[in-house]
Amino acid sequence: METRLNHGLQIAVFMDFENIATSAEATLGDFDVNAVMDLLRTRGRLLIKRAYGDWGRYQRYRRAMLENGIDLFQLYTVGIQQKNRADVRLAIDALETVFTRPNIDLYAIVSGDSDFTELIHKLRDHGKYTIGIGLRAATSDLLRRACDEFIFYETLVSEELDDISDELRLPEARDLLHRALGVAEQKGEVPVFAGRLKQIILGIDPSFNEANYGFQQFRAFLEAHQDLVTIEEQGLQVYVSLHRPAPPAAASALPPAVHPAVDQSFRESSQGQRYRSFLREANLRVVEPGTRLQVLGDFLTLIQSHPDSPSLNTVADLLKDRYDAENALTPKFAVPEMMRLLIMSEALQFAGGQASNAAPLKRVAELSLAPLAMACDAVYVWRLVEGGVPVFADQLAPVLFGAEADQARVVVLCETLVERGRIVSSGGSYAVSPAQINRLLERNELQLAVTDMARVALPLANGEPMSPVTADPANPAGLRSAGPRTAENLFREASDLRQRDFAGSAQRYLQAARIQLDALKATIAIVKVGQSRPGFDDLKWYLASYCSVKAGHSFVTGDYAEAEPYYLAFFGLAQESDSVWPRIQRLVNPMASYFFALAGKQLGESVPPNLGRSPACQVALQIHNHAQPSVGALWEDLMERLATVNLGLVRQAHRDLIAMIKPGPHAGSDDALRIEHTAAFLADLIARHEAE
Repeated sequence: METRLNHGLQIAVFMDFENIATSAEATLGDFDVNAVMDLLRTRGRLLIKRAYGDWGRYQRYRRAMLENGIDLFQLYTVGIQQKNRADVRLAIDALETVFTRPNIDLYAIVSGDSDFTELIHKLRDHGKYTIGIGLRAATSDLLRRACDEFIFYETLVSEELDDISDELRLPEARDLLHRALGVAEQKGEVPVFAGRLKQIILGIDPSFNEANYGFQQFRAFLEAHQDLVTIEEQGLQVYVSLHRPAPPAAASALPPAVHPAVDQSFRESSQGQRYRSFLREANLRVVEPGTRLQVLGDFLTLIQSHPDSPSLNTVADLLKDRYDAENALTPKFAVPEMMRLLIMSEALQFAGGQASNAAPLKRVAELSLAPLAMACDAVYVWRLVEGGVPVFADQLAPVLFGAEADQARVVVLCETLVERGRIVSSGGSYAVSPAQINRLLERNELQLAVTDMARVALPLANGEPMSPVTADPANPAGLRSAGPRTAENLFREASDLRQRDFAGSAQRYLQAARIQLDALKATIAIVKVGQSRPGFDDLKWYLASYCSVKAGHSFVTGDYAEAEPYYLAFFGLAQESDSVWPRIQRLVNPMASYFFALAGKQLGESVPPNLGRSPACQVALQIHNHAQPSVGALWEDLMERLATVNLGLVRQAHRDLIAMIKPGPHAGSDDALRIEHTAAFLADLIARHEAE
């Protein structure tokens, strides 16, 4: 009992890896093992962690699985029965655990396969709490409703949450809240603790998750319905009750109490928390300064003593192995964050001239710790400015360097970014420099999209074309006409239309980009001190979204010549070193699949089915080895053009193909020869670009 009280629920995790990874790769480009395991760790103590799959096919996930302590159960791919073999083995092991490990309270089944529905029913028959995790498009309604709780994988990894309740035919949010509070009232539990209220809602609808309704936190979900509920804070706890209209105020009512002014230290603490929160949501968590220096020092020692030219991926693996051996957990967990800082720092040189985690590093002997550390620290500042967050040195210094840090350290970072032409001093803080914006707009691969943006008609307001954002001479501190909020609303409309109206979606994405660009240019000199600015990162995201939809529209309408430059523009924006990469990454695999298929479509030849859902490397393999040789030749031309704008994607395709090569009796087969043929072409292409 003591152990259970200390550690919470005892949990067993069973993962149908082929189901979850294949679905995630097809829709999001990758499967994030850590996101799933981090969520489950918040629920209790993970005693059993098992994943079932053919690990020859999923080699690139093995390190992440082993780092999370997951036992890998090998199920070899044999004929058409491979799927059911995984299902049966997982179900047998889960039921065996019920009888051999009665201390297990909670079973997590990571899959969307309806075949597990009966397993869930049986686990619940034995009094076990069940959680399911799967993707929206690959999850059975039967499985979702069978679980005590079901979590959609997209809500764990998506930076921007959308209200998907209508798409999934979920209960209306207000109805759920009203019914749950009614249950609490009947039990005499009102006002009810917010955590208990969520349990009641889950009892009504097991698939409830506030993220399905577009909210990051349950409290935000509650605050969006304050006309229905009353929220009270008691200490650090939040309690909820049904909103009751207040009685008319008596004439002799006392005046409202005057609250003391919030002191300066609390304001600074809140701003510091805002910095941390923004960076965390931008996939750039702040690493403790001592740990930053330790990992960077070890990074330098390793790359400067390495006999070859390692990539950031290789260095990350070597550092993790070293910290594992030393049982140094803090620097080990900081390694991915530090690799992100390094690739964004612009302090490293990469073979091929494009920053990529898989590219060999160049000129490493010239690197030294102090300049490298400053370049990495400056990434935090740049990311805040790029996101439109006001930067104040006195409040950012404690966040980056500790409570007693001198604000002069942040000032130096800002001045360095000013000297590099990335930011400018503006309105008491900093803004993205016009030169930085122009560098984006002048990129060769974006010229068609930039021309479209300049020509697009802005939406109507009260029957008249909406004016772009401009400085108002009569009100130099303000703005008039369309602004970032309008751009955000247009972006949301475009996202809603994306699956049913390519043309309408593309127009709204382009309008959002145009308005965001005008806002960026106009607000450099006119924003008040401390006021948030339009995000430069949002401009790139809007442009990337436009290019992806425009390419898709051209593809489905058969205008393949027009589609190609929009695909290349999208890939030009999809750089691992750019802040927009975490948003774009999930679109890369489906976009690459369609791009590779252009070679067949342009020649009127057949292409693989299920484009967008198949791994891009498999589409590349089939197109390059097409029965019609001209298709393979045209695909090689497309890859040449892709390499000029994003060599990293070519490297990714090559790595995925190499992982498909199986030793033993498969060597020398027709499949193996096709893989070797395509992999050899890509290896030569990469080598030629790295030699330039």
